Amino acid sequence: MNDIKKSKYTAEEIMMGIFLIGMSLILFTQILIRVFTGRALTWAEELARYFYVWSVFLSIGCTIANKTILKVDLLLNIFSFKIQKIIYAFLDFLNFLLYAFLSYQAVSVVLKVKVGHQLSPAMEIPMYIVYLIVPVGFAIASIRSAQQIYLRLTENNLKSDSQSLQEKE
Repeated sequence: MNDIKKSKYTAEEIMMGIFLIGMSLILFTQILIRVFTGRALTWAEELARYFYVWSVFLSIGCTIANKTILKVDLLLNIFSFKIQKIIYAFLDFLNFLLYAFLSYQAVSVVLKVKVGHQLSPAMEIPMYIVYLIVPVGFAIASIRSAQQIYLRLTENNLKSDSQSLQEKE
């Protein structure tokens, strides 16, 4: 657990970077080909879209791990840091349950798409491969939520999320 906390970049951050760089290169190449030849690559925009969607679902786990997920903590700031720690752990537990449920439900959607033998329009790859990111992204988010619960309950310091974010900067 401490190795995950100390590492500079997580696996999903590296994958997001690869997808976003790939998306940029594909779209840049697409633009150049359109400008100089007047033709378009049939698969480029579709692949760039899939890279974007995959990076979005991977980003959920990253925002949880980096404590940058959107939240409204105005009311939490009136409590002591010990109470905040307990409340945040409870909220992380609710996040864990939500993401685990969404991941479980997404598996059934992927299986239905797989049974349907649907192919992507331009690249003609099985659509269930594209849809796999939904359960994977939510599973990563539930794992990151479980990690946050563990880190919150085992940390010795009593800093709020906003204070720990300010120290990272």
